[in-house]
Amino acid sequence: MRRREFLKLAAVVQIPRAGRVVAVGDVHGDLDRFIDVLSMAGLVDDQQNWSGGVGVLVQLGDVVDVGSKSREVIDFLTKLQKQAARAGGAVHCLVGNHEAMRMYGDFHDVAAAEFQSFVNSKSERERDKLFEKDVARISGNGDLRQRPDLSLGFRPKWEKEHPLGQSELAKAFSPKNQYGKWILAQRAALQLDGTLFIHAGLSPKYTEWSESRLNTRVSEELRLGQRLSDDSVCKDPVGPLCWTGFATEPEQALAQHVDEVLAKHQVQRIVVGHTPTSNGVVSRLGGKVILADVGLSAAFTSRRACLVMENGIPHALDRGRKLQLA
Repeated sequence: MRRREFLKLAAVVQIPRAGRVVAVGDVHGDLDRFIDVLSMAGLVDDQQNWSGGVGVLVQLGDVVDVGSKSREVIDFLTKLQKQAARAGGAVHCLVGNHEAMRMYGDFHDVAAAEFQSFVNSKSERERDKLFEKDVARISGNGDLRQRPDLSLGFRPKWEKEHPLGQSELAKAFSPKNQYGKWILAQRAALQLDGTLFIHAGLSPKYTEWSESRLNTRVSEELRLGQRLSDDSVCKDPVGPLCWTGFATEPEQALAQHVDEVLAKHQVQRIVVGHTPTSNGVVSRLGGKVILADVGLSAAFTSRRACLVMENGIPHALDRGRKLQLA
């Protein structure tokens, strides 16, 4: 079977129906706040093991960056995915723009402490190799004397932009290594019980894209790693990993487009993360769009809130209180 055929098949795996679904927005490397929310929702016990039974957790993407425990969050989710499956439940994680950034080598939102956590005895040598490679690329012939901008002040500036541990982190999140492989195993879009889950949203440019097409394209692009081009879907400002329109555009301007997306995917609602809200889980257009990035990370508001759907009826769970959505 060819790789393209495999990716297509993987993208259309049937998802079983679920009774209780909990959707949690962007974690951004804050493992402690994430555990707090899952505990509040009854999905993990005091030992941080799955206690959600046959329930389903949908994490909406952006588990990495900003905070310092990105890989610990992925390790935790990997454990929960196995435990939930054994209990008859499921943990689904979506690819966010920050997962994509890790794959194609954009590290500007990586916490300094996380770079440091990847440092080992070979890190100095690896960074020296990378420096020589960059100098040769910039200078054209490897002779620094031919380039005034590559003077003695260049190395300190370069080291600030390439901290120790960056090479090791980049390798770990490359397509053939542990965390890159985990990201590749996740979806860009998930349809479950009348709801379409996607990290950022579907702009008019992508109205006609099916769930299968979205998943296949994002997976194919991320397998390119640092060879991914700037005109890719993953980097597109109005693409499914980046578009903020569902959260920021006036409802009147969105109404027709949202109806078209719902009809295309034959769902009742769309749930997204990506754009932090200021007041918890937000319902728009009478519940057709639900914004679930509540800024749970300490880098934002530390709000302990998530979306819960029981027998297809959505509500917010906010600091322990069940709140109806408009």
